[in-house]
Amino acid sequence: MATAAPASRLTEAGIRRRVLVWQIVIFGGTIAAICTMNVFTELTDYGRGGVRLQWWEPALWEYSSAVLLWLLIPAVAWLYRRVPIAARTWRWAIPLHLAASVVFSLVHVGGMVALRKLGYAMMGQHYRFAPWVSDWIYEYRKDVMAYVLIVAGLQAFHIYRMWLEGRATQAAPAPSVPSAEVAPGPVQRLVVKKLNREFILNTADVDRIDADGNYVTIHAQGQTWPLRESMASLERRLDPARFARVHRGHIVNLDRIREIQPWDSGDYRIMLTDGSFVNFSRRYRSRLPQLFN
Repeated sequence: MATAAPASRLTEAGIRRRVLVWQIVIFGGTIAAICTMNVFTELTDYGRGGVRLQWWEPALWEYSSAVLLWLLIPAVAWLYRRVPIAARTWRWAIPLHLAASVVFSLVHVGGMVALRKLGYAMMGQHYRFAPWVSDWIYEYRKDVMAYVLIVAGLQAFHIYRMWLEGRATQAAPAPSVPSAEVAPGPVQRLVVKKLNREFILNTADVDRIDADGNYVTIHAQGQTWPLRESMASLERRLDPARFARVHRGHIVNLDRIREIQPWDSGDYRIMLTDGSFVNFSRRYRSRLPQLFN
């Protein structure tokens, strides 16, 4: 019997494949299991009430809903990658996701009704959806719970992916910084290690840097890179004409700033060119007067 490769031997593409496979298995298996149980429950409940359903009717009801849920999961995942619910974002991320759940429900209900009408037409019958507003409100109560569970599942898989990446790198020593990079003057390149491989990042490609305990997380060209260094130390090595500390947990590339928006209690938030947001504390505003003039 073949055994799985140790996590330390996984490549980044291998980790993505592993997470994707488990997402398909868990999400798909859970939805299919719930739908199958609901089919037998409805057949039993209608039978007890003296109504004899054809087997395909509850199957069509449940699996039309399942198909739409399955198709909507990638859209929810896309939004959650750009608007995660975290300690620094929940004040605006939760309302945004609640608004998104309304769109999620409208698409889900509209799609499943269309599939049911098609299925009934193929069987020579007619499917009637009750008054739209009242039935949609009933369906929305279930859809908002489904949305919450999908987001919770996506967060769990994000943690799983981080755990795999951590296992792949924990045995390797932290990369040393070449002597050329500690010379006077701003650093132009950063040496980072990921999955037991060393990479050289041009600082011009860095979008932002986030504090993460004893590490920092570098966001560059759509990827993340861990680096064992404090924010204060890294800030001193970066070019102050290009990078600025905007929060105790964030450094941003000034060339990546698209918009600065007023936020709670006199603070701001910065929208970057990749669509992500970071908090901008008012205590750091004096470092960027040129952006407000």
